[in-house]
Amino acid sequence: MNEAFLEEFGLKGSLLPLGGGDVNQTYRLTDNGTISFLKTHPGVKQSFFAAEAAGLQALAPYVRVPQVQSLGESPWGAFLQLEWIEQGSGDHRDIGRGLAYLHQQTQSTFGLEVDNYIGFLPQVNSQTTDWVQFYTICRLDVQVELAKLGNCWNHERETAYLRLKEWISANWQQRRIVPSLLHGDFWRGNVLFDQQGTPVFLDPAISYGDREMDIAMSQLFGGFQDQFLAGYQEVFPLESGWQERLPIYQLYYLLVHLNQFGESYGPNVDEILNRF
Repeated sequence: MNEAFLEEFGLKGSLLPLGGGDVNQTYRLTDNGTISFLKTHPGVKQSFFAAEAAGLQALAPYVRVPQVQSLGESPWGAFLQLEWIEQGSGDHRDIGRGLAYLHQQTQSTFGLEVDNYIGFLPQVNSQTTDWVQFYTICRLDVQVELAKLGNCWNHERETAYLRLKEWISANWQQRRIVPSLLHGDFWRGNVLFDQQGTPVFLDPAISYGDREMDIAMSQLFGGFQDQFLAGYQEVFPLESGWQERLPIYQLYYLLVHLNQFGESYGPNVDEILNRF
């Protein structure tokens, strides 16, 4: 990206490309000594980043998030400009405490007033008071349909998936779940510490749902220390049987990865499906 490209977005300054972004192109933007974090994505409208900005603003009263500075689009694509946060170190127990406090924010329905995104994929948030319906239709079914469109599905997976949905309906219908505010994509790469040691939550895909979904994602790819769960349990202890339910919630995130990154995640999907 050059100076003329920045001008398309109404921005100015100098750019330093950053690594680590699986979905977006990321940069350190310096303008007259002021540093910000810039995310761009080709071929998308401003609404793509507006959903992320709205998620950050929803989390902001409860946990530390980067401030949204601006967003916009050009014929090339869209951008989101955020506060630059110098990274430090901290206690993973504080991450768990922060997530637990977030989960204590509740409403009467699952979902959200609007749809948004997880990664670059759609996340459907139709509001309902029926958690089993919400999770199977708005989460699993949406990703399975995308997998079919992307030729990442087959007869064996479909048979196992239908069997899993029957199992969920039979075994979860009596569960009483309070809709908690979820980060929605809570892996280790979406949390950092600032220089004061405060956890900073990044890249949300918010909705209201079973809080065990965030726990499931946190345990899927590793990276959190044992103190993370200890801190969470201090503030908001998880209900009995949560460990057994995690694979079913991890299936959603594995389907998202299957659709975004391909068949390398297929065996992980199959392993969970074949348990049921």
